Amino acid sequence: MADQEILKPTSGVYSCMACQVAFETTQGQRTHYQSEWHRYNLKRKVAELPPVASDVFKTKFQAQKTAQEKKENTVEFKGYCDTCRKPFGTQNSFNNHIQSKKHKDLAAKLLLQPRKQKESVATEVTEEASVDNTQQTQGEATTPASTSDVPTEVEPRQSTAQHISMTVTEETTEEEMLAKIDEKIKAAPRLEETDCLFCTHKAESFEENLTHMTHAHSFFIPDIDYLVDLKGLIQYLGEKISVGNVCIFCNGKGRSYRSLEAVRGHMSDKAHWKIAYESDDDAADIVEFYDFSSSYPQPEEGEEVDIDAELGTLTNNLRLADDEMSLVLPSGAIVGHRSLKRYYDQKLKPEETRDSVLINQLIGQYIGNDKFESLRSSSRAGQMLITDGRNNASRPTEAFKDRRVHYQYETRVGIQANKLQKYFKVQII
Repeated sequence: MADQEILKPTSGVYSCMACQVAFETTQGQRTHYQSEWHRYNLKRKVAELPPVASDVFKTKFQAQKTAQEKKENTVEFKGYCDTCRKPFGTQNSFNNHIQSKKHKDLAAKLLLQPRKQKESVATEVTEEASVDNTQQTQGEATTPASTSDVPTEVEPRQSTAQHISMTVTEETTEEEMLAKIDEKIKAAPRLEETDCLFCTHKAESFEENLTHMTHAHSFFIPDIDYLVDLKGLIQYLGEKISVGNVCIFCNGKGRSYRSLEAVRGHMSDKAHWKIAYESDDDAADIVEFYDFSSSYPQPEEGEEVDIDAELGTLTNNLRLADDEMSLVLPSGAIVGHRSLKRYYDQKLKPEETRDSVLINQLIGQYIGNDKFESLRSSSRAGQMLITDGRNNASRPTEAFKDRRVHYQYETRVGIQANKLQKYFKVQII
């Protein structure tokens, strides 16, 4: 990377947006893409973290390398108690467990019971343990020759079940987080091209696997006419499900899952046997497997296309609407921004111009106004000047208000008279 220059990427040079560096030649750019520094910044970009400079990366890389060598030189302790069937990560926790009352009571219980009942006791202990502990091999506890003495020490052995915890706390450093991610990626199972993405079915060929997913799970690939790398897309979706434990339809927007079986169960329960392709972010996730160049308008043979002239012709025929929020096309159609779609979808009621409707609206306004009470009062002949069509009937809202006022009055009277008391209280004189 001799021709590498740290500067802000501009047009006309070869740049790397992940590391915020630019290069004068393509060879320097290719060499940079193969470096550990570029891979490290890519991981930071996925975690939405800013990139680091080259000297900072070298310092961190050397410190991590030193810590890794120190960790390899030290022997990691993995203890296991055969009596309680529990693994331990440190020597102190293992020794404390051996000296605990619970362990000694269980060991004494195993010694006092016959040989045939020891297996059932061990099963009860296994059910009380965590899910990780249940993966250990059962029936490995041995019976001591003497039943008079209670054993106080159990030899530790290596744990066969490995569970990678992805829990991140405030004290977790960035190096530890990246190490957990790399460890999970290495330990995760991989789906082959003949494995079904949604169940445990294994086909004999890639074409047979696609047929199975299409018929059994209604699997559909959008815009398949422009798809150029079908195997690459299926492999990417398989790694997304098996390694990342992500539903291909939720695409990380829902809850997280810890295993391949959990993701498959979710997709089967919700019928998420389809690829997320609605939003721009979802489409950009798989756009590298497509080629839409054939859908672009192609010039005729021997014809030279001036893009600037065509764009100028199109823009000259466009104009803004009076509200300055919409664009008027040459055909007369009005195009609005997608952010205003909620307003365009509204179906507003047109303004009423009929005389009969306007008269009824005016009568309704006068009926609800106390200033025109004299107009509604009956004359000597017993006729109403303006009426609502009901013979002295109160409106529903007025009746509701009257009932509410009456209930509030009863409540106040009940509280004052202490008639809400439901228990006996001895009077103190």
